[in-house]
Amino acid sequence: MSTQTNKIGGNAVWVITHTADLDGVASAAIAIEGEGEEAIERILLADYGEEYADAAGRAVEPAPGDTVIIADIACDRKNVSRWASIASGWKARGARVLWLDHHAWDDDCVRAVGDAVDLLTHDTEGRCAAEVVLEHMGRAGDPVASRLAELAHDSDFNLRKEPLADMLSRLIAYYNYIGGGARENGDDLKLRLINSLSLGILWTVEMDIQAKEYEKILRQDYDRLLRSKVREVNGYRVVVGLRGAYSGTDASNILYNQFKYDIAFILSKEGWLSIRSERDDVNTKAIGEAFGGGGHLRHAAGGSVRDLFPNPTEEQLDAIADYIVRKLDTIDFVLPATPTPSSSS
Repeated sequence: MSTQTNKIGGNAVWVITHTADLDGVASAAIAIEGEGEEAIERILLADYGEEYADAAGRAVEPAPGDTVIIADIACDRKNVSRWASIASGWKARGARVLWLDHHAWDDDCVRAVGDAVDLLTHDTEGRCAAEVVLEHMGRAGDPVASRLAELAHDSDFNLRKEPLADMLSRLIAYYNYIGGGARENGDDLKLRLINSLSLGILWTVEMDIQAKEYEKILRQDYDRLLRSKVREVNGYRVVVGLRGAYSGTDASNILYNQFKYDIAFILSKEGWLSIRSERDDVNTKAIGEAFGGGGHLRHAAGGSVRDLFPNPTEEQLDAIADYIVRKLDTIDFVLPATPTPSSSS
């Protein structure tokens, strides 16, 4: 177990991290590694949207000398000014504010946030957010933190080389699916997971039981996922489906194997979109921004159709697919072809 705490110079660390995947969970665990349950009270699980910025403004109350880390939260143009205002307030109170992201940011986002924080990272060239947190928390030599960053990297870039990364990602997807249910709250389970990971406890019997419960649910959702709708936009094969209890990544892998799509739109039960593409010429960031979100320049982004379809159903799927392809037809999402290095003779 690491002897490091989540205090810098004797002051507390507050963490606002992406709630939906292993990268955000691992980022928080790295930030609080070794501190124990007390540090959990200073973690806010967040996502894109004004409500999360407002929640951060209410819940995060740093003292002078504290550090506030915003991890794995990409720029959402609609709400970036609100985030910047809140971060400026923390900085004015004497806190150090680090926005440690790895997604692609445009110049407008950088300008909006730049003066509000002490450090902003983005476009980190093949590194996930957990790896960025590892570096800036000064824990690159710590075996637990380094292992968490490795697992997050494997999950976030969908490498599928680490079985444990896949297991943890599926566990988090299960917690996302539970949400605020009456039996156990998904966010509470995520916080318990963050605490376990920070202590170097990477898998337990309880997690194994939860994973088996999740597998039972997935078997019910698999057939519905295969009933996804297929469309075409300017020569690109587009698939739109309901992911049910699957994570966006797992659903996208199943759909790719079944449909060999160019672009996939995978909906959660609340109307959130996971946007995926295996092609290097598809600007997923531009597509995500058009649907009120953002993400990586290539391969993965997020967005929403909640305004029109707050609780999407299979009966609505044709209408949702038609709406998505109409909107997609108005977006310039084609990137220049990636140059192929010439071979020497």
